[in-house]
Amino acid sequence: MKVLRGTAKGKNIICPARIRPVSITVRRAAFDILRDVIEGARVLDLFAGSGSLGIEALSCGAKEAVFVDIKKASIEAVKKNLNALKFKPLAHICLKDAFKAVKDLCAREVRFDLIFLDPPYYKGLLKKALQALDKYDILAPSGYIVGFCYSKDGFVQKSDDFSLILQKNYGQTSLIIYRKNEESSLSRHI
Repeated sequence: MKVLRGTAKGKNIICPARIRPVSITVRRAAFDILRDVIEGARVLDLFAGSGSLGIEALSCGAKEAVFVDIKKASIEAVKKNLNALKFKPLAHICLKDAFKAVKDLCAREVRFDLIFLDPPYYKGLLKKALQALDKYDILAPSGYIVGFCYSKDGFVQKSDDFSLILQKNYGQTSLIIYRKNEESSLSRHI
């Protein structure tokens, strides 16, 4: 797998065994849509896996990224990728359950401009993560949540804190984008 754009464009990203990374087509589509909101953003890559989403954001100018995964192999891959791409100073890495991490970040009043959710498919984890983000508000004003799931999985249509602005299928993968409940210039471009 390779970084698609930005300062690390074309560089390799290693992926741990038994991890399903977001396809190039879907990752490219997400970053095409988000290109105007990444520069200077604070990013959370929840269910990080290889860290490809947070790394892509850093490559495109995000100011910092937090990577969370419960699997030690994933965290080791994220560390290796960040070191190889020289993004380590812009990153915080956390070996922790995603739901516990969201609760802890909320308790510390940490807010993110962009939250990526790419949990394992077929387990209903995207819906649970969205419900956790609704309960524990860590999304900055005007922030976005970008989720990836199996196209037949359920997901949250609307919450108190954010609204669905895009849902598009790419084969068996759905790209789902939410925005903090405020008028969005991005939603006018979609």
